[in-house]
Amino acid sequence: MTKSLKNGQKTRRKSKKRGKGKVVVIDVEQLHSDEYMSSKEGEYFEKKDYKKIIDFDCDCYRIVDGKRHLLLKFRKNVIPKKYTDLGMVNLKKAAMKTHDNRGASAGVINAKKLPTYANEQRQFKKDKVSKFRIHGYKSKITGEFVKNSFGNIASSNIIGYFDKPDRNIGADKIPCRTTVFTAREVEKWNNVIPLLKSIDAQFKRLIPTNYKIQYDEAHKTKFVIDDTAFSTVTINHNWQTALHKDAGDLKEGFGNLTVIEEGNYDGGFTGLPQYGVAVDVRTGDFLAMDVHEWHSNTKIIPENKDYSRLSLVCYLRENMHQCAGVALK
Repeated sequence: MTKSLKNGQKTRRKSKKRGKGKVVVIDVEQLHSDEYMSSKEGEYFEKKDYKKIIDFDCDCYRIVDGKRHLLLKFRKNVIPKKYTDLGMVNLKKAAMKTHDNRGASAGVINAKKLPTYANEQRQFKKDKVSKFRIHGYKSKITGEFVKNSFGNIASSNIIGYFDKPDRNIGADKIPCRTTVFTAREVEKWNNVIPLLKSIDAQFKRLIPTNYKIQYDEAHKTKFVIDDTAFSTVTINHNWQTALHKDAGDLKEGFGNLTVIEEGNYDGGFTGLPQYGVAVDVRTGDFLAMDVHEWHSNTKIIPENKDYSRLSLVCYLRENMHQCAGVALK
């Protein structure tokens, strides 16, 4: 039996006391068309755009043409503090490194957010500038046109393994590689393996069918993180992502997000605006979500200067299978 909530969403089962093992189940319907959402790619959504902010154990389903599809599962305080502490100590510096290849998630092109080597209008050709990506620029040093695609910079990095070759290697390229952090920061990498395995355990418990598919696919190569279903982790620092859909991950798997924090802040909700629902993910929480739906973050509002919000997205790169039989490098 269901009952309607004030915001039009429906709860199938709701406990008066949200204690251990009590999970609220919510059905949500589309608030915006696919065409509208596509037109907003690279733009930001804020708290006011959401009818429901989830900060409790919850399973949420989207209703499309009368059929239920899992949108997210959220669990509070399931990642041990000893592991999140290790994550902050070992990953904070790496997460703060900036990159200019994050596409729509880094937002609509903004001169103030572009890399210093290419942040002036005179450097770009009009037909080479799209909503959130610039395809080439005139070098400030040589005056030559450089064929390089980039966007706004973001404090975002990858660790683990990647399914694209190192562009600095010549003819002996292999289609997969070890990331710089994992190759060079060996002690820090080993220190965070228990955290990643704890995240993996939550994934296995909550989304077992997709987990098995992803785990089996991941272990076809040596480019896998220990005994997990992951090859790669994207780590972000104090970054409000713009509207986007994830790409490059195994579609038959399932996305997940974990947050590690220090200091105090408000906001940073992970939202799916097409369905009017967002999740307040905090230290020790685990969110499994359909990352192939439109999603973004709300603004992060610091309550003091010394705060950090690290978000970890663990996944399997879809082309890792290319490296079956290839030794780690």
